[in-house]
Amino acid sequence: MGNASKKNVFKFASIVTSVLILALGLLGFSWNFGKWDKKAPKEYICQYTEEKVAIDGVFDEPCWQKAKKITFYRLERWVTKQPHRKAISKTTARLLWDKDYLYIAMEAEDKDIWATIEEHDAVLCREDVLEIFLKPRKSKCSYYEFEISPKNVTWDIFYSSRGVSDNDKHCTAYESNLKSATKVYGTLNNWKDEDGKWTLEVAIPFSSLKDTIDRTPQNGEQWRFALCRYDFSSYLEDVELSSSACLGQRWFHLYEDYDILKFQR
Repeated sequence: MGNASKKNVFKFASIVTSVLILALGLLGFSWNFGKWDKKAPKEYICQYTEEKVAIDGVFDEPCWQKAKKITFYRLERWVTKQPHRKAISKTTARLLWDKDYLYIAMEAEDKDIWATIEEHDAVLCREDVLEIFLKPRKSKCSYYEFEISPKNVTWDIFYSSRGVSDNDKHCTAYESNLKSATKVYGTLNNWKDEDGKWTLEVAIPFSSLKDTIDRTPQNGEQWRFALCRYDFSSYLEDVELSSSACLGQRWFHLYEDYDILKFQR
């Protein structure tokens, strides 16, 4: 083989090697795209209350003041060095329980509150919405999702497994009979003015979770949970997704990363 031929062979081999290295690099990038280092789940104490909780969207009962406040983290669209920063639109939450209900109170700061959907079990996450994810049994694949809009429109979903679509009939047929109330501090659907916040108060009956539990939680029992939010606002460059749990991806169904809810009497 002549020198010219050898040079061509080496040149071709070099090009092929470079292409392979680039391809492997891109493959590695895509494999890690949208993922962050996992953080250990946090444990929240859910205090038992003997006090009657009025579901009215106003957290004026003394028991709410004793409940631990939870802060939401922003879920970035792209991988960043600070994947779990505090959300632009601040959201806080508290949880309580009694023999019949799990109570959740959430306060969502929002200068542009938007909600037009009025049908129960409609896809509410296309507008402003607060969401509750509950996984009572770690050993089971099933879990629950509850969505509530500023208009107090609800969507409750039971997933027998994570791969089941929320459009499947047996998911949307689920009815929790939860109690909820919202209060809007501002005007709905007017991006020209500046709103303040909206609040949500929810009571989820333990009897509605019979697909995964058959009794009221016991003292010291632990569930997995995440509280989440979609915020569509004119002052945000993109819809902001935020969560109480430090999720490893921008996906609310990643229940491996949910926090621990410990029931305490």
